[in-house]
This record gives sequence, C-alpha cells and structure tokens, in this order.
Amino acid sequence: MKFILTVLSFALIAFPVLSGDLMVTFDDATIGQGPGDGDWVVYDEDDLGDPGPSSWEVLDSPIDGPAMSQSSNIWGDATDTVAIGSFVVYDLEEWTDFILEVDVVANDNDGMGLVWRWEDINNHYRYITMIDPGNSPNGRRGPYRLLERRLGDDGGDELPFYETLDESDESYVQGQPQNWRLEATGNSFSFYVDDKLTLEATDNAYETGKVGFLVYAQSGIFFDNLVITDTWAVDANRKLASSWGHMKNY
Repeated sequence: MKFILTVLSFALIAFPVLSGDLMVTFDDATIGQGPGDGDWVVYDEDDLGDPGPSSWEVLDSPIDGPAMSQSSNIWGDATDTVAIGSFVVYDLEEWTDFILEVDVVANDNDGMGLVWRWEDINNHYRYITMIDPGNSPNGRRGPYRLLERRLGDDGGDELPFYETLDESDESYVQGQPQNWRLEATGNSFSFYVDDKLTLEATDNAYETGKVGFLVYAQSGIFFDNLVITDTWAVDANRKLASSWGHMKNY
C-alpha cells in the first residue's frame, strides 16, 4: 500500500492533466499559421465571400498596451448567410471547466467573439456578437449576441455551420470597451458582459479544448487582458481519477 501511495503521489506531480490558470497581456505573444508556429494559430474559413486573408497581429490598443488585433475585412460564407470569417486560437493549452475574462473594443460594427473547447475548425463552441443590421444579408441580422455549437465533422463545413444555443438582440457600442466573462462548467455555459449575465446554454457535444477569438467582417478589433481560471482543478476527485489513469498507462 505504501508503494502504491508513493507512486500515486509521484503521478500527481509528474503527469499533470490540467492546464491551470493563464494570464496573457500580449506583450510577447507570437502568431503562426499552423500548430507549432506560435503561441497563437490562425485559422481562416474556406470559400468565403471575402477570402482575406486575415490579418491578426499584436498592436497597441485603446485599452491597455499591446493587444490581439485583426484588421482584414475577411467574411463569408460565399452566400453570406452565416457570419464566419477567421479565428486565432491559443495553441499551448486546453481547458475543460474554466472562467475566461477578456477586455474587448471594436472600431467596426461587424462580428467578433470567442471560441472554446476548440478541437478544430468544425468542432467547437462560439460566442459571436454583431451590431450591423445589414449583415448577414441573407441570414440573421444584427444586433445580436449568440452562443452556438459548430455542427462537427458531419455538418460543420457547410450551411448552416452552427446551431444556436441561446441568443439576445443586444450587442456592443463601437469604440466602447467591454469586459466579457465566460463560465464553462460541465455542459453548462454562462456569458457575462460587464458583469451582467446575458446568455446561458447547456450542450454535451464538446468536453475539452482550446480557446481563442473570432471575427466576421470586423476590421478594427482589439482583445486585451485575457485571464483564464481553471475551475476543473478544484474538483480533487476528478483530478485524482485522471492522474491515476495516466499512472496506469506508464
């Protein structure tokens, strides 16, 4: 028994399975075009009305120093029915349950948002918000806020791309910073804007993955002061079971 406890203690230290907390001020962020090219990886959608490419870069923001910015007008799909465009995804870690906070300001009036539990471009959740009542011309028009699930390998690469889980007819104000907070716990998601609960949803499709930002025809956006608090780690039973599983594989 003493040997088992010793090995188990070693496993909890040597084989961490939780990403932990993260704070990004973007002072030294690197951006790549594929996994391993940088801390952040860019993914542009295919067959867009305006194929871009996107232009993600770190610039000084109106909020607080360096920030993740995007200045291309990339948008689609080709029929402009669904608001899709480009993503930049943090490539170094994944999360299960967490609280994500970020400051955002946009000079344009089009689509911007977050992705989480990102497996790939066809498998993830997203929050998107837009002001423009002219977009998308053949689909849902702004202003709105949406929580959505990408439809996966059997439908995520074609219309309608996403299933809406919750929505509201509010959005943001151009040039006015907002604080976004996403709480993801199990199959439940809550989204806050400036500490006000705005959207809630439940869904079981994706359990873990990366996080990132998205744009649709949004040519003046800044994401700053990203903080992720790993709440999955507070459940000792889940942490112990996962670490024991890792130990058995060695």
